[in-house]
Amino acid sequence: MNSNTEGGDTARDEARPTAEHLSRYQRSYQMTTDQPERFFWLWQEALAHALLLEQQTERSFPEHGGLTALQMAEGARAHARFYAFLLAEAPARETGHFERKIMVAEAMAFDEEEIRRTRTPAMVEAAMQQDARELGITLNKAQMPPGSPSRH
Repeated sequence: MNSNTEGGDTARDEARPTAEHLSRYQRSYQMTTDQPERFFWLWQEALAHALLLEQQTERSFPEHGGLTALQMAEGARAHARFYAFLLAEAPARETGHFERKIMVAEAMAFDEEEIRRTRTPAMVEAAMQQDARELGITLNKAQMPPGSPSRH
């Protein structure tokens, strides 16, 4: 192990981030800087693609490793979850950001398959609830009759 003692810095060289690490961190920072409009749009797009792909159960994609439409749909859902999480992660400081979190939380709350697959719906709802407390907003859940097609 090498130590650098110039200037009193005794950190181990192996622990220092390499140029590759720094490039990765730069990309992550630039991609994940709070952008609620962008994250919401990307969530919507990926979810729409997943829903469309799920309707094409017989289709396969030889140009994409031979994956089936259902496998591609699961990949699209994974992207949707990622963007939902990014949207939820940053505290909402503006009404528009908070409203987008509500829309994502509501959509995910009614998707039973998504609830079985992942914990993202619960995380988005928890973030939304915390934002409501910090913004001084009271949220109330409306009772829905079983089988009701309307969420509003």
